[in-house]
Formats: sequence, structure tokens, C-alpha cells
Amino acid sequence: MSQGPRRLSAHRMALALALVAAGPPLVIHNGWPGLVVAVAGLLYAAWLLLGKRLPQRRPAERPNAMLSACARAFGRLVAGDGFERDRYVFRRHNEAGDALIIDFEPLGADRFAVRVGFLLAPYWQWEKHSYGYPPEKRPDMSHVNWVQQVDAEWVITDDPAAVASQVYERLPDLSLWLDRDLLWRAAAGTPTELGAISDQLKLWLLVERGQSEELRQLLDDDETDREIWDFAKRQAE
Repeated sequence: MSQGPRRLSAHRMALALALVAAGPPLVIHNGWPGLVVAVAGLLYAAWLLLGKRLPQRRPAERPNAMLSACARAFGRLVAGDGFERDRYVFRRHNEAGDALIIDFEPLGADRFAVRVGFLLAPYWQWEKHSYGYPPEKRPDMSHVNWVQQVDAEWVITDDPAAVASQVYERLPDLSLWLDRDLLWRAAAGTPTELGAISDQLKLWLLVERGQSEELRQLLDDDETDREIWDFAKRQAE
């Protein structure tokens, strides 16, 4: 099955509608006690219909002076590789719109994790289409197709620039991911420096080229995959 936004299941919708329909009889027959139960049921129905479909976002973080200093120093290092800094996130794009993302995730007062990710442009277009993101929305680590953590965690010392240099030296060779020809060879099963890539990456490479029998074989017959099939058709128009 392809990766895409989760859809509302028929079971969950039926349960929510049943909870809403049960509200008026409870109030009529039980008065105020019934009203309390009805309101609770209505709130749960709203959560079933809306709450579980909202994309998860990282909670707001309090400013961390040492991590910010480390991120600024790291940003200067990766700027030479084409990355742009956005607080704790660093992005680089190729001509096709694919993105490499490096993320500093705070783990406490003096610790953080470093993750690197790759996002295919057609999948990001699908995400924006499905969730209604505004055009200026920038991707983060919650959107990527591939992710890798760089060591377990990092400790910030009294020399943030030194820590930034150590992180930089530990980064894998990310530039390979921005080579579309290399990606297509890996998708075709040819041995490359990228190794084997997932069917999900191959699927979104195919989506960008439009509908094909090869793409159809990677899709299931469910609502999300039927929408992806239609989305692929629009990519070729």
C-alpha cells in the first residue's frame, strides 16, 4: 500500500454518526443527566471525525541559547553545500524540487538529536494537495520519504561551534539523493551507491511521469490509492 494521508474509516464514521443521533433521545428522556452524556458523546464524535485526521506537529519549543548557537554554526558550515537554515531545520533542493532536510531535535537542556531526510517533489505536491497546505509551506522531517539518524544523540558543550563541526563531519553523503538519474537506476534495481530504494519511493517517481501499468501494480484498490492514480494523471497533463 502506498504512503498517503489517512482517510476516515467507515467504522469510525458510523460510530460518530450513531453518537450524534443518540444525543436528542437522551436529553428528551433523561433531562439534565442525559444532556451531560449527550454532550460527552458529541465531543467524542467530533474527535473521531476530526481529531484523528489532523497531521501531527512538533510542539512549540522554548528557546535554547546553546542549541541556537550550535545551529547557527552548523548553518554556516552547510551553507557551502547549498543548504538554507530555518532555525533548527536545514534544507537543500535540486532542480526537480526534491529536498534534503537536516533537523536538530531538542532532547533537553543540553542534548539534541540529528536526523537527515529526503523528500521527493511529487510526494510533497501530493501532501500539499491532500492537506490543503498553502504554497509557501515548507517541508519538515514529518513529510520525508526517507530518514536516517546521525548517531544516538549529541551533547552541547561550552563550545557549540565545535559540536557543530563534529555533526557536520558525521553526516552521510547526502548529495547522492539529489541525483534523479541515480534514483531511477536504483528504482530499476540497478546496483548504485544508494543501495535498494523502497517501493514507496519508486511509486512517487512513477507518479510524476503519469499513469502507467507499472504504477498501477504498486497501488491497491482503496480510496487513497485511487486518488493517487488520478493525481498521477494530472501530473502528465
